[in-house]
Amino acid sequence: MRIEQQSARHFWGTHKGAQIQIDREPDGTFYIIVTTRNGGTLYDGWAPRDVVTMAQAKRQAVKGACLDRPKLPRKLKMLHGLPVSP
Repeated sequence: MRIEQQSARHFWGTHKGAQIQIDREPDGTFYIIVTTRNGGTLYDGWAPRDVVTMAQAKRQAVKGACLDRPKLPRKLKMLHGLPVSP
């Protein structure tokens, strides 16, 4: 994960090409937005209540946006009928 900007209440960075923005609200909850380079939304919402630290919020952002999964090889995608980029 690449950190672009970070403070106690805000995080902005990238992971696997996706942009991650996390804001900690005054009540201690976290709002997470993860978008693709093309502007598609991978995650937009509140972190679960059991997320209480910025580190946990970062892990939730990666997991919730499915960025923790390894890339599938092109042939395997085709075999399973998944979309393949040209």
